[in-house]
Amino acid sequence: MAPLEESNNADVQFRKRLARVCVSIVILTGVTVILGYGGWIVLTFTAKISGYDPKTADGELLRDRLLEWPDRNREVMRSNGRTSLPLKP
Repeated sequence: MAPLEESNNADVQFRKRLARVCVSIVILTGVTVILGYGGWIVLTFTAKISGYDPKTADGELLRDRLLEWPDRNREVMRSNGRTSLPLKP
């Protein structure tokens, strides 16, 4: 049986499906954290090594805005979207 057919089969054991979901959650959480703060890390190293430190249109350092981005998004999520949306990085 091919993996695609196996995932669509109702006879797949509950434990196997639960394990797949748990692994997916762990992987996606790790990727989200790395991508969320990864841009800041890359830009910081680039600024230290090569001296290239990009700025946003309003003159703020891009790496500083990327570092604040997850916290700004959390504030909007906690307010159920009632606060203004944060600036894009």
